[in-house]
Amino acid sequence: MKLKDLFINVMFHGGLEKEEFQNVEESLTDKNSKMLFLTGCICMLLFIGMFLSTFFAAKTDIMEELRVRSRLIYAMMIIVCGITMIVRDQQRHHNNRFVIFEWYLFLSILYGFAIWAGTYNQPYNPSITFFVFLFALPLLIVDRPIRLCIYLIMVSCVFIFCSVQTKTTEIFELDFLNCLCFLYLSISLSVIMMISKYKEAAQKIKIEEQRDRDDLTGLWNKAAIEREVCRCLAAKEKGFLLIIDIDNFKQINDHYGHLFGDAVLSAYAKSLEEVFHESSLIGRFGGDEFILFIKKDSFDEVLRLFEKGEKIRKTMINFPIHDGMHLTTSAGAAYFNGYDRDYRMLLQLADQALYEVKQDGKNQIRLKN
Repeated sequence: MKLKDLFINVMFHGGLEKEEFQNVEESLTDKNSKMLFLTGCICMLLFIGMFLSTFFAAKTDIMEELRVRSRLIYAMMIIVCGITMIVRDQQRHHNNRFVIFEWYLFLSILYGFAIWAGTYNQPYNPSITFFVFLFALPLLIVDRPIRLCIYLIMVSCVFIFCSVQTKTTEIFELDFLNCLCFLYLSISLSVIMMISKYKEAAQKIKIEEQRDRDDLTGLWNKAAIEREVCRCLAAKEKGFLLIIDIDNFKQINDHYGHLFGDAVLSAYAKSLEEVFHESSLIGRFGGDEFILFIKKDSFDEVLRLFEKGEKIRKTMINFPIHDGMHLTTSAGAAYFNGYDRDYRMLLQLADQALYEVKQDGKNQIRLKN
């Protein structure tokens, strides 16, 4: 890989492939949300300590004005941290879409405080608070390295501008050199940490996918499909739960062997994915049974999809089944209207509908209300 391509890959995608990075980026929003809440909590305790410390400072006329001003700033920062915690606590279970924006807004307020503390509040001393914040805070957020690097450079430029306006030449030169050193360390360590976090998250996703996927068909396994359907039900998404069974599958195994039966299952799974891949969850329930949650509000639409699936199945599963044996499927369905049924109830109704289909000649679909 060329140096230019390597730089783009690292800075824009955290060392991952673009598609892999997009999957990981979505999975890390929850982590960013939790870290933002925790950082707000830690910073609140820090500012509470600073606020209380002003009551024990030396009481002189010169210090009184500084003490009152500091108390006001600390009180404002405590309120900001409290608001950040409350907003993130309310949003983390509903919407993490803007968590990165919230992170940068919170960081900007913290860096604004650090710049004030290191320049206008202490114009005769080298800055300390800003450099601690510059080094430590970027380690708490997981974002595209390029975006975080640009942000840190902009914050450092603001600090340098404020420092040159308020400090003597000797102290400014010291602040300038320190800023360059801490900026370099912050960017370097942040990029390394983010690459590590992205790769760790990508590996975790792969492990979870392997755990949740059926080895033969590649569909969700029983535990995974139950979890995903329950998430849809919790989100009040309307739809139909289907249990689909391949008719007379035992005879296929008995006549042609289990390897042939596995090939039938694998091909049928592909036909299901081709028909129901949009707005549907598909899993292998076990044996020759498949379970689907189709996010449709009309059973007629489900029927049309099922008929389309049967046509695709006949073309995709082109196996030499003889002796008058035909590959057909039966299905039972139950409807979720958004509020009055849980997963177990839907599963029971769909299973009852499937049983009735089996008793009534097979090779059809039936809805159980």
